[in-house]
Amino acid sequence: MNSENFEGLDTIISKGGDDIAIVVLHGYGANNQDFVPFSKVVLKSKNPTWYFFNGILPTMMGPYETGRCWFPIDMEGLEKSLNSGSFTKFFTSSVPDGLIDASSKVTKALESIRGKFDKVYLGGFSQGSMICADVAFHNSHLVDKLFLLSSTMVSDERWNKTCLNKLPFPIFQSHGIQDPVLPIQGAINLKSFLENTDNDPTYVEFPGAHEVPLEVVNKLELFLRESNED
Repeated sequence: MNSENFEGLDTIISKGGDDIAIVVLHGYGANNQDFVPFSKVVLKSKNPTWYFFNGILPTMMGPYETGRCWFPIDMEGLEKSLNSGSFTKFFTSSVPDGLIDASSKVTKALESIRGKFDKVYLGGFSQGSMICADVAFHNSHLVDKLFLLSSTMVSDERWNKTCLNKLPFPIFQSHGIQDPVLPIQGAINLKSFLENTDNDPTYVEFPGAHEVPLEVVNKLELFLRESNED
């Protein structure tokens, strides 16, 4: 496992075979080390090569704590939307500032990976999953599998323009019923959006918060393995 600048993104790469590449984007305020443990347990017998991209912007998570993000979030505005019950409009009413730039950078890196592997699985957690969805919806030829962990619906106008028909790859969604950060209604709306365009996401709800419990890891493993054996 090594760290390098890959197509302009700070990236942790766990080398495996040339058949499968799995690309993972972390959530807001974390970094690309967050999901490295996945490489020890998920699809291990298939020996994929893992790419863990680091968020393109720094963000302060406290007086002495910094993290990375994919695009800025108005945390005060988000909190107000959560408290007022208007959360579902927070990310959907417009294209979040910085989302297109982040999506473009990840797309460029994914194009480089696509030419080296038979299969490319793309996924992320929270804000990282929003970028993954945007990249996959606009560049479906780059993705063989999409997994969205604790995700939400983003920019009705932007996604409605590109998701007009069934996507050529299967989709996995998971979300905690008690998620206080991205309430589950956003995930339900994303699921409905996909179903309305003839997609049938594998949807997993769990009794938890903003997290990826073992139950989800196990079901994601099964999802990716089944895709590989199709």
